[in-house]
Amino acid sequence: MVLTRFQQANLNQNSHEAVLVKDPPLLTISRSSDSLEEPDLSETTVKVDSLLEQLDDFECSTLDALMARWPSMHARLKGMKPHLPPKKDDDKPTLVLDLDETLLHTYRDTHDNEGQVDYVIYAKDGNSCLLAGRLRPGVIEFLTWAASSFEVVVWTAGREDYARMARGCLDPHNNLITHMLTRNSCIRMRSGSTREVLYIKDLCALGRDLSKTFLVDNTPHAASLNLSNLIPIEAYVGATSDTELSELRRFLEVNLVRLTDRKDDMRIVLYRQFNLKRRIRERVGNWKQQQQQLLKDQKS
Repeated sequence: MVLTRFQQANLNQNSHEAVLVKDPPLLTISRSSDSLEEPDLSETTVKVDSLLEQLDDFECSTLDALMARWPSMHARLKGMKPHLPPKKDDDKPTLVLDLDETLLHTYRDTHDNEGQVDYVIYAKDGNSCLLAGRLRPGVIEFLTWAASSFEVVVWTAGREDYARMARGCLDPHNNLITHMLTRNSCIRMRSGSTREVLYIKDLCALGRDLSKTFLVDNTPHAASLNLSNLIPIEAYVGATSDTELSELRRFLEVNLVRLTDRKDDMRIVLYRQFNLKRRIRERVGNWKQQQQQLLKDQKS
């Protein structure tokens, strides 16, 4: 059971099971005070260096394993039915947005964040609070803007019910997000080192022109099959001062939106800005050499 603060206050207490009631517009719940001003070219940056520095042993080992399996994975995925129906507007590029820690942050421990959340997930009894979370500052404004320039796809590694909750918070009138994908559309792999299940998002499976398709995600391994299409973003963990979506909008406006009427491969813009695929490979290669050296030192 998923309720916003306003829905919780208006629950029908006579019902044996909590139900959702009509809610005021979500903008009154979670609208950020951050305004989206005209883009400043000098501030249009994406923190690639910070991303590379944050690649820990787990992320590097995961990327290394995935890179080794790329050829076999691509061969197996050929001929699969696309996850999305045909586009209605071929002129719009496709912007794929990660959900958790990109558009919102869900807390596992709800007691530490009482009174500071935008949504709450309750058990069926309507009393037990399971999860709670915050929307990233400026997310509604960002989605409103993005819907006018892109086909917006939100892709989460979460389950279907969680995705429905998130869509209800982010797009209550169902006019901003074109498609919503869940873990059912991800490639599932198990980490050899931690045995953790990983969910990989393969843009090739969307049935879209990859030269005009982009993925915004805070975890590189999720985009490991399409690093040339990745726009990295710092993870959102609940800070009210976060401005990443404002910076992302400025980057998209300056570098991509103005190219939508051209037939060029728009990924060349990302290559010139980030060269992310090469830099991640170099980072993982350096990590691998360090691990091999550590093994040699331990044996000697």
